[in-house]
Amino acid sequence: MDLREHPRHEVQIPVSFLGDDVAGKGTVSNLSLGGCAVKGDKLLRVGAFLELSVNLPAPERNLSVDVAVVRWTLGEKFGLDFLQMQPEEQKRLRRFIRSL
Repeated sequence: MDLREHPRHEVQIPVSFLGDDVAGKGTVSNLSLGGCAVKGDKLLRVGAFLELSVNLPAPERNLSVDVAVVRWTLGEKFGLDFLQMQPEEQKRLRRFIRSL
């Protein structure tokens, strides 16, 4: 049984992330309105807070997530919950997911 609040969508989208003690790049997969999984170039710790810039495909521009938290890690893969996004960014994410 899947207890997720939002359905996940398989994607392969570049992302850059920045936290208090880390900056890196990776690829988003399993994108939803509430979070995503990332395969990154840095090892992160559970509970770390990050800012994200997700490189949505053209004609969209980068999607900004103001605050995401790392919920799980497995090597260079980690799961994020989106905690804070500007309302316009939330709308853009919703539109993009509907287009999948």
